[in-house]
Amino acid sequence: MPDSAVPPSAAAPLEDAASPEEAAPPAESWRAPVAVQVKSATGAALGVVVAAVFFPAWIAAGVGALLGAWGLGMVARRPAVTLDPGKGLLTVTMGFLTRRIRLGDISAVQLERAKVTFGKADGTAISVHAWQRGRLDRWLRVPVVASDMAHAVSKAASAARPPEAARPPEKGFAASPARKPGETGEKRGAGTVATIRSGRNLPLLVLAVAGLAEIAAVFFVRVSWPSPVMTALGVVVALGLGFTGMGTVIFALWSYLAGRPAARG
Repeated sequence: MPDSAVPPSAAAPLEDAASPEEAAPPAESWRAPVAVQVKSATGAALGVVVAAVFFPAWIAAGVGALLGAWGLGMVARRPAVTLDPGKGLLTVTMGFLTRRIRLGDISAVQLERAKVTFGKADGTAISVHAWQRGRLDRWLRVPVVASDMAHAVSKAASAARPPEAARPPEKGFAASPARKPGETGEKRGAGTVATIRSGRNLPLLVLAVAGLAEIAAVFFVRVSWPSPVMTALGVVVALGLGFTGMGTVIFALWSYLAGRPAARG
């Protein structure tokens, strides 16, 4: 008795079906809690009030506009980090600001407490605090999801990159020696441990200019008031701007010097 023929329409789905290993993992998203939005909006509102009270009108208008836009953006759009392996994209949203990074361009993932740094092959890097930044966040019980985020992004980036043998030398990144578990900069799991060295100094330049602007703003703070309370508050604002500006400039300079490749003889 001859074997019965299988209709082509019945065999087609078996040939075209993708194996589970080839299917892209589902997209993941880490959204900041509402407490982060409330804290950002409150801080922006306080900054607008301080600028309006202690600075001349021409400075207060610009500072108030920037802080207001930032606060409204954080309220309108919740900060989030979205990983979509199917599209090969990592999207970082902070208010009205959105950065999209191709997973194949991510060369290093660094985890430092609640801070995750995504390093790109062109030498630039993007850092995200997910989502705790200080004592206030701990008091508000803001969760820390940096470890889960770093592990997932590192794994997806490793899968999106070509094999090591076919990859060209990376510009702006240097592999670091192995570290013991728990040391800063280590990424346990599927990722590559690397030390991020900035190949482009534009972000550090912007940071240094912002610090210098804060130092210059000290000279425009009104510290002479009929009320001693307002005078004391003006002095506190001036000192705060001065120390913050100096810290910002020192941090930018330190980051630039620490990120420079060692000179070769």
